Amino acid sequence: MTASMRHEDFAALAGRACRLIPKNADDGAERAGMLSEVGGRRERQGYEQFALLFRADGAPQQGLYDIVFDGEPVHEIFLVPVGIEGGQVVYEACFNRAIGAG
Repeated sequence: MTASMRHEDFAALAGRACRLIPKNADDGAERAGMLSEVGGRRERQGYEQFALLFRADGAPQQGLYDIVFDGEPVHEIFLVPVGIEGGQVVYEACFNRAIGAG
């Protein structure tokens, strides 16, 4: 099953624990984390725009991750570290997807 990348689907996962698994083996081990924030949705010229913030353990590493929530399909998302808060790395993912796309 393909994971949906719609704002409403991520909003339903806000606050849930997840695992961040780097796609590049050189990036290190799986990280325990959570989807801490789902930014507001904007619609512009046929596109849905929003951002996600994840918090995770481990060293900051930009790249493509498999994001795994228990009982949900895997989401493949490019994450960028944007800070450190409370000893955890804060990662951001930005979406600008055509409305009607999965």
